[in-house]
Amino acid sequence: MSAPCKVWNEESISKQVESMQGSNLTIYQVARILQVSHITVRRWIKSAKLIAWNTSDEGTGRWRVQKKSLEEFLQERSCMNLD
Repeated sequence: MSAPCKVWNEESISKQVESMQGSNLTIYQVARILQVSHITVRRWIKSAKLIAWNTSDEGTGRWRVQKKSLEEFLQERSCMNLD
């Protein structure tokens, strides 16, 4: 049996992202937009599937995702295995 696959409506997500202020999103905002858990978003960041940056040079700060990175992430995938 294959892993569950989340299918996104790219146009709807793009509208949500555009309506948000600033050029960076928190992992919680990304999770809410994609309707996945923040843990899934962290896993994508850790595996370099989603490009993000840390607010601290030591890596102990908060993670931020540029809107452009999220759009590229979505364009590369019609769906994403949640595992």
